[in-house]
Amino acid sequence: MCSRRDRSREKKWTFRDEAEFDRWTGQFLAAARGRGTAMFLDSQLAGHEASRPGYIASDPVVSVRVAAGMRAWETLRQFREKYPEWMFGWFSYDLKNEIEQLVSGHPDPVGLPDLYFFVPGILLETDRNSLEIRMIKGESFPEILPFTVLPPGAPGSYQLGALQSVDGWDRYRRNVLRIKEYITRGDTYEVNLTHPLKARFEGDSLALFASMREAGPVPFAAWLSHDGVDVCCASPERFLERKGLRVRSQPIKGTSPRGANPEEDRRIINDILKKEKNRAENVMIVDLVRHDLGQLAKTGTVRTDALLEVQTFATVHQLVSTISAELPAGTPSVDVIRSCFPMGSMTGAPKIRTMQIIEELESYRRGLYSGAIGYFTPDDNFDLNVVIRTAIIKDDTLFYPVGGAITADSEPREEWEETWLKAQALGTPSS
Repeated sequence: MCSRRDRSREKKWTFRDEAEFDRWTGQFLAAARGRGTAMFLDSQLAGHEASRPGYIASDPVVSVRVAAGMRAWETLRQFREKYPEWMFGWFSYDLKNEIEQLVSGHPDPVGLPDLYFFVPGILLETDRNSLEIRMIKGESFPEILPFTVLPPGAPGSYQLGALQSVDGWDRYRRNVLRIKEYITRGDTYEVNLTHPLKARFEGDSLALFASMREAGPVPFAAWLSHDGVDVCCASPERFLERKGLRVRSQPIKGTSPRGANPEEDRRIINDILKKEKNRAENVMIVDLVRHDLGQLAKTGTVRTDALLEVQTFATVHQLVSTISAELPAGTPSVDVIRSCFPMGSMTGAPKIRTMQIIEELESYRRGLYSGAIGYFTPDDNFDLNVVIRTAIIKDDTLFYPVGGAITADSEPREEWEETWLKAQALGTPSS
């Protein structure tokens, strides 16, 4: 970094390397969470095709907080009309109950709001490709980043106990077999079945987030702190993005672990593309997303831009498809999100009946998991991830739900092992 001369007029900061970039952003976030809700949307794949700008938002000026069943979608639409500004927050999975005749009767172990968005008083744009942070909204840079006049602090640490399944293998196996019965009866074609893991957690959630980043950089990561709950999300999946009148969704279905060397990686990629179960899962969700987008899109504009593309991350290969559509002029963004919510890759197909089956079989209220985290811009564009590979920390307990698609060809043990593979995103504890 440059010397400590007066920077009161500067709007941009350039870092020497990614380690310095991460250290200083971490120090800012540690200070920001003491001033209210803070959020970091971090695209961690510098140079990757999925790379995008990141954002640090903090110091809420005004916010909206609504529980499912209290006209959350309409309330957010009105809030956006009143405050057409940068806005950051999340949608919980249980907002589905306002879209269809559905319920969420299970206990909620965390208690985050079902819908929460805030207008930040401080907003920074981060770019890992150029190692720059740019001020979008706030005071002069030294006031925004108080740590710039202090020596870099030592990184935080954390301790994570052994992960345990709340439901256990026996219940999971029974649920898979029950779903296969529903498929045979014709109730559903595919169910995204999840189960919660939990562990004792001590330390700093920012250290956990850094560990997750090192274990497997992803394009749609997020860290947030709100009312005593911290969230560390290592999501590789985009739910929905709007740019002007174009919207696109990028569901993921089909996951395999990385190989030990390039030759093994090539073999695994070939296998994941050939495996009929992977192809069937992905194509069914593509059809579902096309239907969801078609509810508001201009006639004839919904298209599948990419089908069954392999994206490779640090620990896994995944099958990703891209669906896009064109909106009629004047379509509010909140209406677009509502028409597609929740992401089809987190439910299955057909969507409504499958969500009823999920409610019957799962033991917990999904809450933020399976929902979406992201932002709106002043011109009503937005970008939202899918909340997966996500640790939710409250008090001394870490919750980490995991899941996958169950189809007619699913084998319970194989599906169980795939869910635990996704827990590798938690990285290695530091102490």
